[in-house]
Formats: sequence, C-alpha cells, structure tokens
Amino acid sequence: MKKLTDKELQIMEVLWENGPLSTRDIMLHLPDNSSHFNTIATYVRRLEQHDMIGHEELSPRFYIYHAAVTREQYVSFENKESIDRFFDGSYMDFISRLVEHHEVSIDELKELIRMVEEE
Repeated sequence: MKKLTDKELQIMEVLWENGPLSTRDIMLHLPDNSSHFNTIATYVRRLEQHDMIGHEELSPRFYIYHAAVTREQYVSFENKESIDRFFDGSYMDFISRLVEHHEVSIDELKELIRMVEEE
C-alpha cells in the first residue's frame, strides 16, 4: 500500500462511496471536476499500478474501476505509518500524547479498555 496524494484519495473516496465506476463517472463525482480526463486517467492508472484499485474490461476501450482495498484498510495503513513516523511505532506514546493534550477523555479511555477486554 502507498500513501495517497489528495487527488488519489479523492478518487478512492468516490469509489468507496459509489462502487465500481468508469473514469468519466469518477470525474463526475469528484468535488472539483475541473480536471482533464487524461489527468484523472493518469491518477487511475497510478492507483491501479499500486494495487489500490482494479478494473473490469467491458469492451476493448471501456473499463470499470473498483477499489481493491477498503477504506478501513487504508485508514489502518495511514494510522500505522503516522505512529511509526512520529512515535517510533509506539502506540503507548501516541495514546499518552492524546491524554497529555486532553484530546481523549478518561471516559473514552475506559471505553477503549472495555473494548479490549471484551475482544
């Protein structure tokens, strides 16, 4: 998996929310649809080269693209990358930082502990 650019992430969001689409349909769903078709097609090819999306060929020059990874898989990847980069891979350091800066409450921590114990 790879870290996505903003435009690549927008394309993935479109596929996650709408299911399989053609390149032209992807363009129609993008928040800023001012990009040229060839630009979006390049992003789509790049995502496919990195196994983020796949395609089905409906005719010789018409493809339908689908997400090959789920949003949850990508979020997990991004979270791990960030924790590795900023906290040397220590989830404890990450959570400690959240507590120190009051970004997570005691009740939320208790709920997390309850979730872990039930697992």
